[in-house]
Amino acid sequence: MLQPATAQAAKAITITVDGVQLKTDQPPAMIQGRVMLPLRAIFEALGANVNWDPRSQTVTGIKGDTTVVLKMKSKTATINGQTVTLDVPAQILRGRTMVPVRFVSEALGQDVDWNSRNQTVTIKSDDTPSNISISPASNVSVRDVNDQGDGRDMEVSFSRSSTESYVDHYRVMVLKASKSFNLASALKVSPSNYSVVSTSSSNLAVTLSQNSRDVDGDYIRNDQPYVVRILAVGKGSYSSVLSSSSPKITLTNLSSVTEVTSVKISDINDFGDGRDVSVSFTRPQNDNNIANYRVFIVKTKDASNFNLTTANNLSSSYYTTVNKSGSNGSILTGTLSSTARDTSGDLIKNNVPYTAVVLSVSNSNSVGNKLSSGSSSVTLGQNTMSTPVITQVNDVNDFGDGRDLSVSFNKVSDESTISAYRIFVVRANNYPDFTLSKANSLGNTYYTQVNKTGYNITQVLSSGARDTDGYAIQNGVSYRVFVMAVANNSANNVLSPVSNPISLFSNNLGAVTNLNASDISDYGNGRDLFVSFNKAVDESKISHYRILVVPTANNTSFSLTEANNISSNNYTTVYKSGKSTYEQALAENTKDVRGNAIKEGTSYQIYVLTVVNGNSVGNNALSAPTSTMTLTKNFNVQAVTNLNVADIDDNGDGRDVQVTFTKPFEESNVNHYRILIVPTAYYSSFNLSQANSSTYYITENKGGNIATTRTLDGLRDVRGNYVTEGTSYRVYVLTVSNGNTPNTYALSSASPVITLSKSKGVQAVSNITVSDIGDYGDGRDLQISFAKPSDESNIASYRILVVPASKANGFDVNAASKVTNYTDINKGQYTMSLGTGSRDTDGRLITNGEEYRVYILSVGNANSKAMYNLSNPSSSITLVERLAPVTMEKVQLSIQGDKNKYSDITISFDVKNGQNVTEYRVFMLPKNEADSFKDSDAINNTNSTRIYQNGLSNVSQSLNIDLDAFGKPLTASTEYVAKVLAVVKGNNILSNTSINSVQLLAKPDNTNGETSKDVQVNQ
Repeated sequence: MLQPATAQAAKAITITVDGVQLKTDQPPAMIQGRVMLPLRAIFEALGANVNWDPRSQTVTGIKGDTTVVLKMKSKTATINGQTVTLDVPAQILRGRTMVPVRFVSEALGQDVDWNSRNQTVTIKSDDTPSNISISPASNVSVRDVNDQGDGRDMEVSFSRSSTESYVDHYRVMVLKASKSFNLASALKVSPSNYSVVSTSSSNLAVTLSQNSRDVDGDYIRNDQPYVVRILAVGKGSYSSVLSSSSPKITLTNLSSVTEVTSVKISDINDFGDGRDVSVSFTRPQNDNNIANYRVFIVKTKDASNFNLTTANNLSSSYYTTVNKSGSNGSILTGTLSSTARDTSGDLIKNNVPYTAVVLSVSNSNSVGNKLSSGSSSVTLGQNTMSTPVITQVNDVNDFGDGRDLSVSFNKVSDESTISAYRIFVVRANNYPDFTLSKANSLGNTYYTQVNKTGYNITQVLSSGARDTDGYAIQNGVSYRVFVMAVANNSANNVLSPVSNPISLFSNNLGAVTNLNASDISDYGNGRDLFVSFNKAVDESKISHYRILVVPTANNTSFSLTEANNISSNNYTTVYKSGKSTYEQALAENTKDVRGNAIKEGTSYQIYVLTVVNGNSVGNNALSAPTSTMTLTKNFNVQAVTNLNVADIDDNGDGRDVQVTFTKPFEESNVNHYRILIVPTAYYSSFNLSQANSSTYYITENKGGNIATTRTLDGLRDVRGNYVTEGTSYRVYVLTVSNGNTPNTYALSSASPVITLSKSKGVQAVSNITVSDIGDYGDGRDLQISFAKPSDESNIASYRILVVPASKANGFDVNAASKVTNYTDINKGQYTMSLGTGSRDTDGRLITNGEEYRVYILSVGNANSKAMYNLSNPSSSITLVERLAPVTMEKVQLSIQGDKNKYSDITISFDVKNGQNVTEYRVFMLPKNEADSFKDSDAINNTNSTRIYQNGLSNVSQSLNIDLDAFGKPLTASTEYVAKVLAVVKGNNILSNTSINSVQLLAKPDNTNGETSKDVQVNQ
């Protein structure tokens, strides 16, 4: 016998569908371990249509090609005709038909999860709508704000989407102005080709970066017309939307340094790499504003597309730097290394045509770099004589000198034109720069000469053999070897490719390797010296290491024996740590091996002695020395950067001048800064010497904010004259050292020219509103009002400019100042209706049916710095005929379908004079409250079904909201009538009450097994 079902005590069970909580008028219930919900709530939440048959007590849910049928109190159900068993049957609880959530959800193809701890049912649907529309970003604008020749020049601003709560982020997309572009194109753009702006950003004005690219993947550059569009990317299932284009912009540089001329490229060697390439060019006659030059090797096929933006964005591995030397206008030559690469990133090699281009690099942010014209093309090739080929380099002995090194090489194929071979041993860190030219220039103490034999040669070097830096060959140093075939005519000498690396080692514990020393500070003693080295291969028998500082005057005789005998007062001990690399900053009182304090101005080399455990001194090992180094004052004082000036007031003296600049990052040797103002008449001759001797300046202390802003109160110019209006000046900043630096002063580049004047600018008006106030069909219908600027002292009058909306995009102050068709309006008058003869900016009479935007041009008087300033545009307006009032007649309600829900109710009515209506709003009213519902109740009421204007004289539509005009749900117990509000510009009109009323059937959810009453339609 079946026992009656009992519901467990509710524990606030929560149902979520696709992350959204499902709220029902009767809460979920737990019955026999299963969560139950009102049948219509769960079926409709999952997108299914549901039908209730009160006679058979059967619920039918249909979604797509799935049909689910449940019968009240039955433990079986059917899915597409197949019978399945239920744990708990559908049943009536507190007058509502309840069905099991898991069965219904899984039957309709959804995933269901139950969290017993949180009492939560989670349903995941796969049919979330994907076509929900969001509003685009608007007012997209773009400015040229810099002179870098790349994306840093471009500032983009825009207004947020009005539906930003549905927006995940914005994508700023820069496209060539000629490019066809739509939403589908925008969704395919690679992430590297747009900039992302977060919705949480407080500032929707973004300046792009040096590496910013357009949507085609090309770097943003000068002289290319662009427009910008903003893609608002929808959250989750919300569709993305693309904004309108910004006005067109073309980036330009205001100024740049001078380009080099006469660029030539030559094939000078036969290595088959960058060492074969020599590039020469002529310096500009004046290159004081140039820091250095960069030589780019471009494949000739790519040379026509190589531009300034590309050059500015390439890293140092793609070019060779040539520093200035000699006099202005002289010829500079750059020779490349074996690892030099072309601008595509490929190593330079034979049989590829190349073109050389040189970039003049500015030493100031206020002036841009400049790219030269390309050289003629050259293709690297093999010379006629073959080169020797090194086959082996070996460590064959244990003398600790050149006798340990054996070099084997193949002779040239034809020795008839050569006299001998020379073996060059090059320290591994120097070999990329070792060229045929270098080999030819070395004296005989720097190589080993071998006579030709007619056969391939193996040569063991001598005890006195030296490397190309002049040091004796020794253990612990990494070397590379070259062999040069010496021709009878030295112009035809050829150099072999480089050997594999080799380091000589002894059978003793071994010397340390990769020994380096650096001058890291300016104390003038041992603290300036920093030493690093790699440990010995086997430290098991090593006690410690000793760092020995040897004056170069004594270095030629410094040996292992001498190192072993140095007093403990004259070296620094480094104990084993197990690390592969040791680093040690020396102490203030460190002495050299002769017992003298380490000091500036003395040349040293550093050695490290590996010391074994016990007394086996003979097994100690001495490293190779470092390169010679001389401690100096390291940190030169640097000039300030980003120097700029502005006219900020009208005092007529230095108080009007505001100076901004960025202090150097390194200020340890700076004492203070001096700000000097120079009349432009003396600008061309003003230099560091004059700045040093000037007694007219203002002092700015070091430290504090690195970005400095101040005015020049009371300052005289460098000629001793007071700063005045009408005189043109440039400002300089002199960095003054504290004496601990090689250079005492550093002078900045000049600021832009500034001429003090009445500096108050003309301000633009704001908050422009436009209204259609009449039915004349001309300018008299158009009323304009606006908010005046905060300061009108420099404004003479205003001009009202009516611009056809099709011409408003790109309408700017330059265009506005040239317009002849405008309406003048005086200060003090901020609202005006135009006249019968008023015209738009194209000269056409203002008329109905034309869409316009209105701008206000502020016109300056004689005291203003600029003559004009243009407002933002008004919202668009189209004048229309307004005389005949709209009427809604025969307002009638009908009901169809199941007759138990709001969407079964249809409203219909006839319209007269509806051409000016933008929408109709249908309000459902309880019949007994209809008479009290007035126009004022309807105007700002959102509880309505909206019907948008379709131009028809008879309107009919089903309700799309389940609320009456007072925000209450429509119920089966209430008789309703309707009123319709016609929304007309400036004059909304409410209809009479509908000629009939309707009343819904009770929903099947509310049934207790009884048959519902018939629907009522009362005339």
